[in-house]
Amino acid sequence: MSADKLDQPAPAGNSITVVGKLPELSPANLKRLAAYLVQGNNVLLQAPVTASGTFQFRLSRSIIIDPCLITILGPKGLNDQALLARTELPRLPVAKAVSDRAAGGESPVVTLDFSKFKITNESIEPWWVFCRKYTVSGTVQNANGCPVPGAEVTVYNVSSGVGGLVKTSLDTVVTNQAGQFTATFNWCECLCCWPCWPFWWHCWPWWWELDILAVIENIERQLVQSPARGLRTAAQAVPLNRPTGAALMAGQGFARESAALKPDASRTSLIASKFANAQIREIFPWWWWCCDNPNLVFTVVQNGNTILDEDPATSTRWCFASGQSVTLIGNSQSVAVCPPPVVCEGFAWVSVANPGILVTDITNGYANGTPGTDASDMAFAGTLNIYGGFSDPGIPFYQVSAGLWTGNANPARGGVSPATSQPLSLPLSSTVVIFRAGTGTFEFDKVVLGPCSYKGIDNLYMTTSQRMNPPAGVTGLGPTPVLNPGDFVVTWDSAGLIIGAAASAFIGGAAAGGVDLSADAYDASGNPVSLVTNNPLTLMIDTSPLTTSQITSLTAYTAAGTQVFSSSSGDCPSYQIGQNGFVLLHVSVSDPNPNPSLSTNEHLFQYEIDTQFGHGSTSIPTAPALRGYAQAPSTFTPPSIPTQYYGTDAGYGTPDTAQVAYVGGGDTIQLSPQVSCCYDFQLWVGKRVTDGISFFSTWYNSDFQTATIDVSPL
Repeated sequence: MSADKLDQPAPAGNSITVVGKLPELSPANLKRLAAYLVQGNNVLLQAPVTASGTFQFRLSRSIIIDPCLITILGPKGLNDQALLARTELPRLPVAKAVSDRAAGGESPVVTLDFSKFKITNESIEPWWVFCRKYTVSGTVQNANGCPVPGAEVTVYNVSSGVGGLVKTSLDTVVTNQAGQFTATFNWCECLCCWPCWPFWWHCWPWWWELDILAVIENIERQLVQSPARGLRTAAQAVPLNRPTGAALMAGQGFARESAALKPDASRTSLIASKFANAQIREIFPWWWWCCDNPNLVFTVVQNGNTILDEDPATSTRWCFASGQSVTLIGNSQSVAVCPPPVVCEGFAWVSVANPGILVTDITNGYANGTPGTDASDMAFAGTLNIYGGFSDPGIPFYQVSAGLWTGNANPARGGVSPATSQPLSLPLSSTVVIFRAGTGTFEFDKVVLGPCSYKGIDNLYMTTSQRMNPPAGVTGLGPTPVLNPGDFVVTWDSAGLIIGAAASAFIGGAAAGGVDLSADAYDASGNPVSLVTNNPLTLMIDTSPLTTSQITSLTAYTAAGTQVFSSSSGDCPSYQIGQNGFVLLHVSVSDPNPNPSLSTNEHLFQYEIDTQFGHGSTSIPTAPALRGYAQAPSTFTPPSIPTQYYGTDAGYGTPDTAQVAYVGGGDTIQLSPQVSCCYDFQLWVGKRVTDGISFFSTWYNSDFQTATIDVSPL
């Protein structure tokens, strides 16, 4: 169980707080101590000792009376096996402290008194005889490679317990202005890294298994070749080069031709049966899997947002040596020190999202995407954050105006470009990061950038370069953070963000249509600024759902083409189709224009039938297979069976890449189940739209039909 998730408040009225007070120790020693809550041979959680020499656990009343529940005081960062092996460490039974509470016994606080152990700075020094100073440094960046300041980086050690992977917090540090951090902590060597020690052959992590088998098979070959030699050592029985500890810990010690390693119950049972042979156990080199270095993962929190939480199953840096560096990439919530876009003269739009789709990769309002694939010619949907920049960093104000396309309202299909435009009045704010010299900490303040009014001009926005010093007379912005002596602005979130809102807001709340966005600049006196370069940005927006996306019918047939009728009624029909029988699913997936006078939709991306059955079974082939926007019309063929089996289809539509259009329609899909089972036929669909970062509504399960299919001989 993950130690970072155990220490959660129990329900009110059902919890007791266990607190401990230590004798007076040096701040350095207090920082490297921890209290461990142990139940039998299981370490439940670890609590750090505070600077005042206290610690606490929040526990349920049901567990606190367990006589096997104890608290051990010891070096911070001990793994479970090392902790339990250190019998010299002071420990107190929690149940005894419960019974020693004051008369009445209903106090919600239980105190553990470690003073009787006469703990001093000198007496605890031997506790670290097996420990050493460990250092790991690194940089936190966003997806653009910009440093992330003021982020709390927590370093965890990952160990393998009987119930799976366990994360134990080792240290938490804060990144500096350049996004850099250094964590230094005591690392206590593990006495044995194999789970279930001393009965190590009872369990192991599944990702070690192919390496374990490689060694066992080598031992077995040697035993067969020389049964009378009485091999007693691994050196005799395993003439293999020992892989690095990091490779073995990650399950990558020996080269193999098999598929990617994944859990396999039969393989686990096979290893267990081989370890039942005492001769193999005696010479199996289990200590190869021991490593004196920690196995690290990281969590990063900035301004209360978790911007990175590494999964120990996929991100662990096994057997990571001290002194190395890491680069951690935060998610889209990261506030980073990124330079504003470089604009040579005037104003220029740069991208939709950051990192996102560059303006140079937008044609007639559509994101080019990956040409020749279904993920091309994408309209825009979702929340659109649009970036740009002024060549003059001293410009304080700007307006963003929107002009709507008319005619059929589609810039790529003969629409009429806007004759006029109107200023947008959409809320815009950003987070400023301020270094406070008085406390040496980073402060994150959300600051309104607009719309505001100044000198009789409404719907203005302030640039972040000038926002901290707005001229007198500006209304609508709200308060500005005050900089005290020594304070300074580290960065603004989303450098270069010009405007951001839900896509429909750019087209007056409509569901779909084209828009031209333009920017106008104003100086500190409210006068218009002439911009040498100022080209509009054209976007085709479509926020509407697919008109239809459903399975309209299911019919079943024998291999000879005789229709089979359901033997049950209701939503889960049952068919006996026999060997090589088949089923037909008729689907309707379409994205037509809702208004005949417009040409704003027809943005179908893909659709297909995906079949789930049994437990973990793979999908079965369909004919036709996945339909997609980039498929050539010649590939759009019906199932390879006579049309009388499914009648005349209304037409499944074909893509028209010249018009960046794919409407879709009706379609009949054939499947041939080979296993008698309950099947879940799922219709997956999507629209060809993007928010600049990813598909907004690209791929989802819109409908499903379950059916029991029996393929036993008729």
